[in-house]
Amino acid sequence: MAFHQIRDFESAARRRLPRTIFDFIQGGAGSEEALRNNESAFSSYSLVPRILRAPLERSCAVRFMGVDHAVPFGISPMGLGDLAWPGTDHGLLRTAAKKRFPYTLSAAGSTTLERAAELADGMLWFQLYVGADFDVSRLLMQRAAAVGVRNLVLTVDAAHPGLRFRDRRNCFGEPVWKVPRLLADYALHPHWSLSTLVRGVPGMVNLQQDDQRLMGPEATRLFMASMMQAKLDWVMLESIRNSWPHQLIVKGVLAWEDALQLKAAGVDGLVISNHGGRQLGSAVPPLEVLSGIRAAVGPRMPLILESGVRSGEDIVKALLLGADFVLLGRPWLYACAAAGADRGSLRLATMLEEGVDNTLAQLGCTDIPTLPQAGLIRPRNTPVTVPIPFDLG
Repeated sequence: MAFHQIRDFESAARRRLPRTIFDFIQGGAGSEEALRNNESAFSSYSLVPRILRAPLERSCAVRFMGVDHAVPFGISPMGLGDLAWPGTDHGLLRTAAKKRFPYTLSAAGSTTLERAAELADGMLWFQLYVGADFDVSRLLMQRAAAVGVRNLVLTVDAAHPGLRFRDRRNCFGEPVWKVPRLLADYALHPHWSLSTLVRGVPGMVNLQQDDQRLMGPEATRLFMASMMQAKLDWVMLESIRNSWPHQLIVKGVLAWEDALQLKAAGVDGLVISNHGGRQLGSAVPPLEVLSGIRAAVGPRMPLILESGVRSGEDIVKALLLGADFVLLGRPWLYACAAAGADRGSLRLATMLEEGVDNTLAQLGCTDIPTLPQAGLIRPRNTPVTVPIPFDLG
């Protein structure tokens, strides 16, 4: 099957995956209003192509937070990524290393920090959840620093679980033998089921090391439950800032007031995100608040846009509205489920890069730094005021 758009990957993933797994990947919180609005927010803006100036040579490269990247996008943190297809984490890491963009390993990921660092070739970020026992988080930070991670992404919008009704209806996480329809669902998708059985059901392996605090599936379950008991506040942020010696990025920011306070607290970068619509069903789309946050924090604060990005044009729209970089989540899982971890992730990376490059050409820009901050993007249905260079009187 040929894959030309992210929708192609999504459709193929829907066919190849058991429903409970696909719904876990695709689903959002509550009525899933935020999930839908994250994507539709991009259609609220139109690009203005320019003529007679298309450069023959273009570059999608950017320098972001002190590192050169071949493209202005990367991979969001995703827990239990190998549920999409066996080997998903490894495939994504290899693609990130080959194409030179960051892969953000989740604390709930399917690959250890140490193995991820080997595969990522310097392109590894690490995402941290904070539990009730801060010593566990401290140990994870120490391991991340030891393997060369320089960007720690602290997620702050998951201190309370979202109401994900698809997962409840599908009995996601329940033992298969207790839910007969799950057995039937897996039996109807033998390729995924047998491959997963052979490779082993993925777990949160960074919480299952040979340490008294981090050992076994029960400890994993208890740690995830302890996230709901953690006192994640500004005092805790200060403790993390003091414990982490490198760049700290806070993920899950939507209010400009919070962005200003985070800047004052010494945070090095912000991810403007609503957790892909998985926490609050009616959360505002990140794209709609991006410009306001940029105005509040000023031009130098690194801003990353996440949630709802589905094309190269979307990436450029985010950059024009104030983002310095973009992260994508679900599309990578769709691609790996549809075409295999290595082939799918590499095809998606190429597709997104081609999309950014084509958009630059249409806008008459040679590279990302030459994208102007105004003039090439406008809200739809907004009248255009045209300056008149002469007196009509």
